[in-house]
Amino acid sequence: MATASKKVAETAGIVIEVLPADIRVPERLGALHPDKGAAIGKLMLRDGQHEPIKIKRNGPRAEYKWDLVAGEHRHYGATVEGLILKALEVEGDEVTLRQIEASENIERASRSPLERASFVRAIADAAEARLKDQHGDLSPQEIGIRKRWEELRTKAPGVERDETLNDAEAEHSGVNFTRLYGWRAETAAAIGMSVESVKKDLALHRALIAPFPDRWRDLATHPTVGDNASALREIASYAVDARREIIEGLLEAPEMTLQQALDGLGLTQPKAAAATGATKFMNNAGSNISRLTESQQRQFIPVLLQALKPKALAELVSQIEALRAQGGAA
Repeated sequence: MATASKKVAETAGIVIEVLPADIRVPERLGALHPDKGAAIGKLMLRDGQHEPIKIKRNGPRAEYKWDLVAGEHRHYGATVEGLILKALEVEGDEVTLRQIEASENIERASRSPLERASFVRAIADAAEARLKDQHGDLSPQEIGIRKRWEELRTKAPGVERDETLNDAEAEHSGVNFTRLYGWRAETAAAIGMSVESVKKDLALHRALIAPFPDRWRDLATHPTVGDNASALREIASYAVDARREIIEGLLEAPEMTLQQALDGLGLTQPKAAAATGATKFMNNAGSNISRLTESQQRQFIPVLLQALKPKALAELVSQIEALRAQGGAA
């Protein structure tokens, strides 16, 4: 994922020196960790700044001469320590600059799950913007993946299962990444950008970042939950109003664990026993049938009836008659 940022570093030219006070820090994709920034500042004071930040020049009438593109923690640390920053000037439209920021941060090992989700969302948006309305040499399968995603995301909220949306969006983004960056599946997996990892990241963004734009950065730096991907996914499993209550509870008490927050709100979900044997088969069958439209279900009724054994078929008829009787009584 370093392609964009490395290309800029190679072509931007001479490293310049800039005062932190001359740089405006616009809205960021990630969250600022003050302790981390202060620590980086002390390291730069002791050892020097080894990696330049990236900045964009503003117009002559702008309040700040520069806008920060990438390197917020280095900027923060230099501000604290009173250091002059080494920087590379970059150019491009908003999509390009967002892609540079995301590209530089996606590969940092210290990123939190929500920060990574924010960066992946930005990369997906950049790829979408660059490839919008371009079929080019897409295969029929890739065109079908795009069409499926377009159809699903235009539906009203709640019409499709979250899992269905996540699958479709991850497949769609995977096609875009492949076309834009030329990634092979094994390369994407090696840098943590496989379809499955993208699916998890985009799902977290949809559940915890998009609905809470003013709160997710605080959640990303929460002492007990911020770095816990499984805890964040558990929060995401609740309805949006419950999610909001959980997040507010955690942010009001930084020392609180997720379990304590859930207990306090009466939201603890009993752990269901793992399905085995016939129960597992029926759960899968029921889930698959529910994904079919009404007309598709009618189409496959003969197949279902043929699959039932005589006694089970008789029980089915009995259950249907009981349901019809209840409907008539109502």
